[in-house]
Amino acid sequence: MAAIATTSSLSNYPRLTIAQYRDQLSQTDKANKVDVNYSYRGKSYRYSIRLDKTACHFGNYRHWWLCPKCSKRVAVLYCAGIYVCRGCIGACYGSQLQTKTDRIYSKLNALRERLEWSEGIINGIGSKPRYMHHSTYNRLLTEYEQLEQKLIRSFT
Repeated sequence: MAAIATTSSLSNYPRLTIAQYRDQLSQTDKANKVDVNYSYRGKSYRYSIRLDKTACHFGNYRHWWLCPKCSKRVAVLYCAGIYVCRGCIGACYGSQLQTKTDRIYSKLNALRERLEWSEGIINGIGSKPRYMHHSTYNRLLTEYEQLEQKLIRSFT
């Protein structure tokens, strides 16, 4: 019997990406912090998050957050009161919480999407998508059938 995951996923936390501030940061070359002001679970927060930047190969810079707790350079911070990196928050990616059976279902649904079939294995096998090469279709169909057999074997 599979264990139920009790660890929280990163999708449970509000995110703050550096990309949200890309336009603001590109206007000034001297930015070394971003001031944040927000309310989380009824409590107000106001503080600055330090920034770092690395040079890109073809000029310009890429900006990074410096985690307020551990000073690690990251592109995404997650809110648990204050914004911190995923290591400090102690949460996992959703895929890290999947069981073997969940992973098979995810792979099957990804193949169904690529083959332009409706989601869910209960809907059966559809036809070859227009403009897809026959050899590609046959390879994906074989992979799909192997995953189906693996799923069936996991229940016995």
